Amino acid sequence: MRTTRISVLILLFLVSLLLFSTINTIAQEEQLSNDEATIHVGIYVISIGNFEFTKGTYVLDFYLMFQWENQNISPVNFEFMNGRATSKEKIYDVRTNSTSEMWYRVQANLFITPEFNRYPFDSQDLKITLEDSIYNITTVTYAPLGEILGVDEQFRIAGWKIQSYKTNISNHEYPWGEEYSQLTYTIKLERDAGLTAAKLLLPPIIFCIVSGLSFFFKADKITHRLGLGTSMLISAVMFHLSQTSSLPPLPSLILIDKIMIAVYAFLASSLFATTLIYIDDEYWKDVDYTKTVNRIGGIITIILPFLVFGLLYFI
Repeated sequence: MRTTRISVLILLFLVSLLLFSTINTIAQEEQLSNDEATIHVGIYVISIGNFEFTKGTYVLDFYLMFQWENQNISPVNFEFMNGRATSKEKIYDVRTNSTSEMWYRVQANLFITPEFNRYPFDSQDLKITLEDSIYNITTVTYAPLGEILGVDEQFRIAGWKIQSYKTNISNHEYPWGEEYSQLTYTIKLERDAGLTAAKLLLPPIIFCIVSGLSFFFKADKITHRLGLGTSMLISAVMFHLSQTSSLPPLPSLILIDKIMIAVYAFLASSLFATTLIYIDDEYWKDVDYTKTVNRIGGIITIILPFLVFGLLYFI
């Protein structure tokens, strides 16, 4: 009886060992197969030119490096899904039985769909989207090569600074049933907040300050008050048009629109108070009423744009 139990245990041990060995072999073969079908991609951006954020177009100059093991595949049939390469020069090509490596110097005309919701404090994602034009995902998959990912220190765009850069791998499926490995390299740009504030927010602030000076004028200077208010309102409208005329038609308000609507609220409130003071000075002749309107009108004029902007921003 004891001998039978020992035999059963030994048999179970041998069966378990055999199953473990089989599973491990299959996993290794699958891993080997995946490794052989993988092309590691490195991208190092040197410079950018002709960046027009209103159109989402730009030219990138960069090094593109491929590294792979399976000699039955080749990365030379790559293509850009968000543009076209204007020049593609192979500068290095070494192939061995173990690991092969290939370098290109590429200049490409690329495009993105720009985001304007937070303009003029917006950020834009410059992308390089790469696919193989021949091998689908059953033959080739891309993987990022971290050592060759980056942006040159001399990379500069006036008014912008680099916030981050990253690589993303995804599967792109086409309606005819084929699926391809897609690599997307993204450089996130953000505006220089100090420069943007000085250039785009200082004029509206000056419009409000100049218009607000009218509350320090006496009631008999109504012509001067109206002149200040109307001239600043016209200036604000012209400034608003100059900032948004280059943008495409948008279905909703963007940040610059919300800021300028708040400025319009300030200027309109100032003109409304001036109109009430004019009516009183011309018809009612109530000095106390004039002082009350001037004081309360000034307070409302200061508070109103903040309420309007908050309402537009959070709703």
